[in-house]
Parts: sequence; C-alpha cells; structure tokens
Amino acid sequence: MKKSLVALAALAAVAAHAQSSVQFYGVVDATVGTVQHSLSVDPQFPGSVNPFSSVKTSVPSSVTGMFNGGESPSRWGIRGSEDLGSGMKAVFNLESGFNLPTGQISNAGAALASNAPTATTVAANSSIDGQLFNRQAWVGLSDSKLGQIAFGRNYAPIFDVTVANDPLNGSQLFSPLGFSGTIGGGGGVSEDTRVDNSIKYTNKTGDFNYGGMYKLGGVAGSGSIASGSAVNAGYTYGPVSVQAAYQEFRDAVKGGSGSVANQVKLSVYNTKATMVGATYALEQAKIKVGYEEYTLSTPSDLAYAASITSYYGSSVQSSAAGLSATQAKRTTDVLWIGGDYNVTPMFNVAAGYYDQKQKASSDNGQLAGDIYTASLLASYKFSKMTDVYVGYAYSQYKGAAYATGVYTSNNIVGTGLRVRF
Repeated sequence: MKKSLVALAALAAVAAHAQSSVQFYGVVDATVGTVQHSLSVDPQFPGSVNPFSSVKTSVPSSVTGMFNGGESPSRWGIRGSEDLGSGMKAVFNLESGFNLPTGQISNAGAALASNAPTATTVAANSSIDGQLFNRQAWVGLSDSKLGQIAFGRNYAPIFDVTVANDPLNGSQLFSPLGFSGTIGGGGGVSEDTRVDNSIKYTNKTGDFNYGGMYKLGGVAGSGSIASGSAVNAGYTYGPVSVQAAYQEFRDAVKGGSGSVANQVKLSVYNTKATMVGATYALEQAKIKVGYEEYTLSTPSDLAYAASITSYYGSSVQSSAAGLSATQAKRTTDVLWIGGDYNVTPMFNVAAGYYDQKQKASSDNGQLAGDIYTASLLASYKFSKMTDVYVGYAYSQYKGAAYATGVYTSNNIVGTGLRVRF
C-alpha cells in the first residue's frame, strides 16, 4: 500500500510538471566590423552603429569596432505555458535586449538624449529604449482551435510579416528591414514595432492564418488618442507562402536628437502602413519578395502631442504642437527581393536587394529620394546553437532628398559569432 502511494505521488508530481513549463532562452551575438561613414559606436544603441541611414559629409571618418548583433540582436527571455485542459493553455513571454559588447540594456532613447545638441556617437529612434523587458512582455491564453490572445507589449503584425519574408532573415546589421523598425515593423515610426498596452489575436485554420491587434491609448477623456489597430492574414500551400498586414496608429511618437543638452526632440504622427510578403521554398533555397507602403500625417490631437514631457525617461525638448495640415501624407514605398541557398546543410548564403523610395509631395515639401541597398550574408553552423558569419551591405542615396550635404553611398562589412540557447 505504501509503495503504491509513493508511486502515485511520484506520478502526480511528473504529471504536474508536464502540465506546465518555463523556458529560459536567449541569443548572444557579437560582430567585428567597419562602417565606411559613421560617428563613433554608441554603447547603448541596439545595433551599436547605423549603416543604412544617410550620413552628413561633415562626419569625416569611418568606424571600426565591435558591434552588437550582426545576425540577431542579443537578448534573453523567459517564456512559459500551463496546460488548463481541453486544449487551452495559459502562456506568457518576457524578453529583454542588451548590448553584448558592453553588457548594457539596449537603450536608443538614451543614445538620442546623449547626442543633443551635438552628435558624437550613433543614435536613431527605436522601440527598444531601456525598458526592463524592451522586446516583448505579454500574458495570454492559447486554444488549439480558437487561437491565441495576448495582453501587454506585443510585436506589431507587420513585424511578423517582415521576419517571415526578409531575404536576410531579419539580420540586424546587414538588412535594412532587420535594422530599421521604421520599415521593419513600425509602419513609419520605429517605436511602433513593439506595441505597448495592446491586445493581439492570432489563429490558423487549415492553410490560412489570420489575426488582429488593438492598442489602448490610456489617455484620460478619450479612447482614441494614442490608440492603434492592425489586421493580418496569410496563406501557405506547399512551397508558397503569402502574408499581408495593415496597421494604423494615432498620435505615434517618434524620437530624435534635439538642440538642448540631454533632451529628446519629438515628432508625433498618425500612421498608416500596408505590407505584403511572399516566400517560395525550393529544396535547398528560398526566394523572398515584398512590398510596403507607409504614410505619416498630422496627428489627431495636437494638444496631446504638446503635453508629452518624457520619452522613456529622457526630458523632451519640444513636441509636434506646431504641426499643420501641410505636413500630411509623407509617403514612402519599400520593395525588396532576394533569398538564401543552402550550399551544404551547414553552410548558407543569403542575398537581398532593397529600395526605400521616399515620394515627393507638394503638400509638405518632402523631396523625392531612394535608398538602394544590396546585402550579402554567409553563415556556417557548427551546431544548432552556434554559427559564424560574414556580412556585407552597400547602400546608395539618390534623388533630391540626398543631393547635398550627405555622402552618396555607405557600406558595412563584418564578421561575427552567434550562439542561441
């Protein structure tokens, strides 16, 4: 009898453990490389350098150093699930990005503030701004038939389409889609790549997948200020996958370096963005293409824009209170094509070509311009966890928007080591 009780207790313990699981995971990725035209490496900026934006000719030199995350941004996270029975689970995910070369939490907002009024290191706006869980933080319910609903800080649906269809698989330093949240998920404003205070739904029925997202604004007296919404849908049949997403945000905040020391200058916009991506999988290769259009326009509530006094802990110099209707409809198109090929089961080569086309507008004086980028990434897997890589990306800047005051081209070359656990 005693033996039976002990056996039952042991079985119950095993069953209880099987019903729930918590996983600690992460990526550590360091690159040694050179950017042809650049300010100094910033120890807090998520990518360490910015190889894709145009650089002023007043910046006299190149930069060589250790950069964070050539293939994948370094991160750690905790995710888990509990089986609630009848096909339902409670799920959660907490994830934080950090800069491997310095050990600091990635914080683009602090990099912007430290470069005001005179830029000395690389800085740009991002959705990763020093939050404890700056990449994602959500809790939800998952059902085998009804799909999953998640509450908290979620990836925007356009980000999901980007990751699935980027020829360089979202490489942070060698793909403009992987580097820039503006085009790689945020739909015009990088800060909206990851969406705070959001409810995200995803599901799959047969060959179709679909979902949606709603962002709650949380502003007293209005349910629409600083809110947002998105939908996505896709179809996969055999080797072909097509994914699409549409999202729009009201009063989206975009950070920049200001003219006052240790302060961030803000712009606030309404945004609309559409993305379509497709992948065709061959036996040893994948071909990927995509198109995105996003538009920035005057924010819905200028009073809200003027009331913002803090940007992820940094003081704000100014807001979008002076925006007018003449600044509406700043439209940019993004097109790309490329793919990857498995030379051997361990050796992969990926290539991509990207065009960011800023459209001219008589409404706001926006000048036309193109950023053309050609990228190449070769990686060798030692194991499922560890790989080494060499990457190169070359960008050209053409059109009236880049006619004066900036270099007409830039490039980055680097080699690195990535370990996933």
